Amino acid sequence: MINEQQIRVSQAIHTYGPGAIADFPELSVLILAHDFETKYWGENEELPSNLIADDRLANAFNVEGFVRAPTNGVKIKSMRFPSILRCPKTNQLFDVKELEANHVDRHYLDPKNQEYTVDKTFRGYRSPNAKDENLVPVRWVIASEEGYLDDFPFDWFIHVKLGLHDDIGKGNKLFLHYSGKSASLSDIELESKKGTKSLGKFSLGKIFDQVDTFVDLKNPKNDYLQYVKNRLPLPWLGRKADGSYRTDLIDNINYPPFDETEPENSLKRQIALSKYPRTILRGAGNLYFPIVFKGVCLPKSGYSTSIPDDLVVSLKRFIQKMEDIGLETNSDKVLELISDRLEAGKYENLGYSDQDILNYAKEYLEEEPEDSQMTVNRLREQEFDCFLKPDINVQRKEWYKSKIIDGSSYDFGIPGLVDNVVLLDKIKELKIFRGFTRVKPLGFEDLIFESKTSSVQNDYRSRELSRIRDAKLHYDTPTLPCSEVKGEGIFIKFNSDILNGWQDRPSVQDRFSIIERNNSHYRREFNLPEDEVLSAKYVFLHTLSHVIINELSIECGYGSSALTEIIYSSKEKEMDGILIYTSASDSEGTMGGLVEKGSPQFLSQIINNAIGKSKWCGSDPLCIENESGKGFMGLNLGACHSCCLLPETSCSNMNKYLDRAMLVGTIDDESIGVFNNK
Repeated sequence: MINEQQIRVSQAIHTYGPGAIADFPELSVLILAHDFETKYWGENEELPSNLIADDRLANAFNVEGFVRAPTNGVKIKSMRFPSILRCPKTNQLFDVKELEANHVDRHYLDPKNQEYTVDKTFRGYRSPNAKDENLVPVRWVIASEEGYLDDFPFDWFIHVKLGLHDDIGKGNKLFLHYSGKSASLSDIELESKKGTKSLGKFSLGKIFDQVDTFVDLKNPKNDYLQYVKNRLPLPWLGRKADGSYRTDLIDNINYPPFDETEPENSLKRQIALSKYPRTILRGAGNLYFPIVFKGVCLPKSGYSTSIPDDLVVSLKRFIQKMEDIGLETNSDKVLELISDRLEAGKYENLGYSDQDILNYAKEYLEEEPEDSQMTVNRLREQEFDCFLKPDINVQRKEWYKSKIIDGSSYDFGIPGLVDNVVLLDKIKELKIFRGFTRVKPLGFEDLIFESKTSSVQNDYRSRELSRIRDAKLHYDTPTLPCSEVKGEGIFIKFNSDILNGWQDRPSVQDRFSIIERNNSHYRREFNLPEDEVLSAKYVFLHTLSHVIINELSIECGYGSSALTEIIYSSKEKEMDGILIYTSASDSEGTMGGLVEKGSPQFLSQIINNAIGKSKWCGSDPLCIENESGKGFMGLNLGACHSCCLLPETSCSNMNKYLDRAMLVGTIDDESIGVFNNK
């Protein structure tokens, strides 16, 4: 719940996570950090009821645990944003901070809550100069690739464009004038008035041109970053005592940031411009990219580690506390202090002997940083191995129940194609909110496990790491927000030898090279690293997963948006599998019936039906004969909304890397498809 507005628990992670703008009737708000007032998302208890412990995932994210959105009446904190409001009748612009300063006026307060400021009440506010008109938020904000966010600087913009620098911040009245000729920005003008005298008007036609609006290398007075002294706001961390937003200093700015003669696509120019804000519509999709990791909660006996995860979490927190108070953190000093704590009985609750703790601590301190750093692949490998492990000892509080069935019990048309099918009667997923980026998504998925203090050697990786905006206000907050989903699933392990033999066929490589070429072009276009996962096997597994989900939604009653996938495929370890499980946190995700469809009597027919339907699409022959690529950056081939695409909440890779030809072949060459190689 956001004050007087209600949202679903899952929306508190994806749609309305910390740092996101939420639009409600008559107002727009910004969701504040989950530890804005407490360290446990609205709960003050030492061990809050919404705390979720998972040592494996907590170790990966360097926290002690996770907190789900409160459901006991505690409210998620937010504040009004943008702060600039417009009167629909007079088109005058008002600043929330100025309205707060006039709190004695009944127009600016909720009559039922006289002590609340404009940030804490969710009623519409009357226009001071137009009877019965409510003020509405403006449509534009500014944001940068570095993650900063602010109101559009109307006062600075108009006076810079009019050459009236001395009038910036002098309280002139500002008006937006709509000509009504078209919906174009060029037909909207901003006017400044000093008293009743107009100082001039200027069109908003180029406010989306970043260089024209915010960069001026010839006149520093017109350069926005120099005007704000390299400080941009972090409004999701709340306001300061004077009502202004908390700010952060942007470093590594050398003026001029780039030579005007440099080409527009040069890396130096792009890095320099990434520091500058750009104008973005308040509801634009590129204003907020939540970084959410989907992790499966495994029983402790289901996977093995050299050092127990709960002890690693404890050691990390202890070393962090040593750094905070200025103590040396070399191995000898850490072991000395741990010995002192053992004598004081500080680690009795962990359940290990004193000597085991010292041995584990020494091993942890001797590990190379790259060996101890968690990666997405390492977590997926643990899950993959756990699913295939028989006779797991599941503790009472662990939500996990599996049954492994030999693949020979199934008939998928290709003998030996499937090694095992695992029916997961109980499976729990945590959707963990690591933070967010703005303007463009994060380039390296595994950076979500890095801390800002990590030493990242690669310059581009370091730049991407700096773009992640944390979900926390206080760096020592030991939790991250999450949503919890308890459901059921089906895991299918494929025979790697068969898939490797198929993948090496020249016809398959020729078909896959189209996606591979387009993927390389896409990554160069967006300055992304080379792909470490993509292969013909991955395209096969991903496409097969989609068509199975579509068929399961018919057979077992789940909507396709209530099912999701994880693709287990890696170039580092031989693992080829797909997990399909319920992902909806509401009642639709707990209907039951999915595991039943994974039994031999049902799943064989479901997959055969899915493959049969894949042989023809309503958009064929155009769909399957595509040889240049379709969809985003041409990363799909034989895939469209009529055959393979899923709701993006269900897909693990934003409906990219799909091709039905990898399943059933093309019209001209059926041998490309796995299911035609019998």
